[in-house]
Amino acid sequence: MSLTGFATMMFGSLGDSIAKLCGDLEASGIRIYPRAYGSLVLFATFITAIVSVVLSSVFVVSYTLLSINLGFGEIYVIPLLLMSLPVIVFLIGISWPKIKISGIKSSLSAEVPYAAAYTAVMSTGGISPYVSIMRLSRVPLLPTFSKTAKLLDLMVRGLGYDPVTALEECGKKLPSKEFRELLLGYASTLKTGGDVVHYLLRRTELLFQERLETLKMIGGRLGQMMEVYIVVAILLLLGIYTIYAVQLALSQVVASSGGLFENPMVFALFSYVFLPFFSVVFLWLIDALQPKYPMEDNSPYAVFAATATPMLLILLPGFFLSSLRFTTMPGPDFSLLAVIPPFNILNAFIDGIRKHFNLEAGYDASIGLILALIFATIPAVIYRTYINIRERGMDTGFANFLRDLVEIRKSGLSPEKCIINLSERNYGNLSRHIKTMATQISWGVGHAQIYKTFSKRVRSWLTKISMFLLLDAIEVGGGTPETLETLAQFNESIILMEKEKRSELRPLLLIPYIGTGVLVIVVVALLTFFRAALQMAGKLMNLPDMIKMMLPPIVVHVYLMGLVGGKIAYGETSSGFLHAVLLLIFMLVIIILAPIYSFGVIPTGGATIG
Repeated sequence: MSLTGFATMMFGSLGDSIAKLCGDLEASGIRIYPRAYGSLVLFATFITAIVSVVLSSVFVVSYTLLSINLGFGEIYVIPLLLMSLPVIVFLIGISWPKIKISGIKSSLSAEVPYAAAYTAVMSTGGISPYVSIMRLSRVPLLPTFSKTAKLLDLMVRGLGYDPVTALEECGKKLPSKEFRELLLGYASTLKTGGDVVHYLLRRTELLFQERLETLKMIGGRLGQMMEVYIVVAILLLLGIYTIYAVQLALSQVVASSGGLFENPMVFALFSYVFLPFFSVVFLWLIDALQPKYPMEDNSPYAVFAATATPMLLILLPGFFLSSLRFTTMPGPDFSLLAVIPPFNILNAFIDGIRKHFNLEAGYDASIGLILALIFATIPAVIYRTYINIRERGMDTGFANFLRDLVEIRKSGLSPEKCIINLSERNYGNLSRHIKTMATQISWGVGHAQIYKTFSKRVRSWLTKISMFLLLDAIEVGGGTPETLETLAQFNESIILMEKEKRSELRPLLLIPYIGTGVLVIVVVALLTFFRAALQMAGKLMNLPDMIKMMLPPIVVHVYLMGLVGGKIAYGETSSGFLHAVLLLIFMLVIIILAPIYSFGVIPTGGATIG
């Protein structure tokens, strides 16, 4: 018996009740019987509950037998997190179909305007929308729409539907409002004998106008999300750091200051777990909200994974861990790293930087972590910059090329002759690809092979889909001046949308830089102020240890802030690598200037030194 069958047998009709909470499984693309899916959710929750109870019991019993009093933050928080896992699994199970529906809806909303443009352009060449959609089923540039086209083909060839009825039924089942209205409107126009070509052209224009308005609205929402992120990422962190610093200062005066953050483990969970997790969740939320193209170039992430991992393994022990050998806080002893090459060289390098700028010993870890992250990210930054330089102006160049093609086509030349003539003009980075196309056309290479060569050398999805529309329209005989004019107008609308989006979102990049400056300056000044105040009271505060504890989490936090800023401004997390490095450099400069804005050491006489 399969796992699905076993779960269905265990929970039976109870699975139906759970399935009702999950939404429409068919619309989400989950091909499984509703009762079986609900039973699987219950089975996964049941197994997780058993594992959580066992692990929590082992944790509590082990610490009790060892008689280790770790306080609330360590002995109760972890079991509480383990016991919450079944609830999390259950919520994920019932939410997964809705999440998939939302993803399909978002993908179709991004792809439908281009699919509608393709259908409209092809209709001017005498190709029916059904045949156009079938041609799109073989195009990887529109992955979600391609799956829908294959489902439509199955309904016609496998289930015996006529094309018009299949379009209607397919439109009713899919979650995309734009796609549904396009298909139902086409079917209605065709049945009533209306002008199908005019309907498709007009509908496509409306889709691009709606897309432009959506981009404007989402730009405002992303600005609000950035404000919320900064409020939590900066103000919450400053508040927690202030509370922790106050408790540490009070602990030097009284035996116990009390409070949750008196325990270093709770502070470590907040700074090393909660803050990075919050940034990762925000990246996911931005990705879900932000308009994006159906396909994304993942090669920068592959470069980052291939280069950053080995570099961090080499740099972190030498730059960060070895600096802990001077600490008085409890923990493992890393002093051995100070004599092992190349860690001893790296550690000596960091120690030399600290001494050169007259910084205290506590800044070793922060400086080392900053340099390690910078060096580990530089290869990905270089690769991303290379792609940006290579693809810069590609979309705008294609829009200009298409407009020139339309004007020359009106003179009576064939589309192929127009491309050959335009190959001598300068369209920036697009020029070399136009020359390759002209050479292939003169050799008699087919349109499909020309596009295949072009798509391999160009990364921009917008340029590739526009070139696909052009070459496919020419191939089926739709390269008339009217058809090309329609295609040029659509492409210019897309370029306008991109310019609107960039102008709305780029100013948001200033916020992480301002937040980084405020965060680092306030934390360093706060710690040195408390040390000076305690010295006035005749007490001592180990500032190096506190800097080693509180500044390295901020380094990681600032790095993630750069990724979030790049994601919001450019739509890709890989674009945030550069800003993450720049933010770390900015933070390093602020740390170097710490003797200027921090409070000096106050001797018992009361005079301020420095």
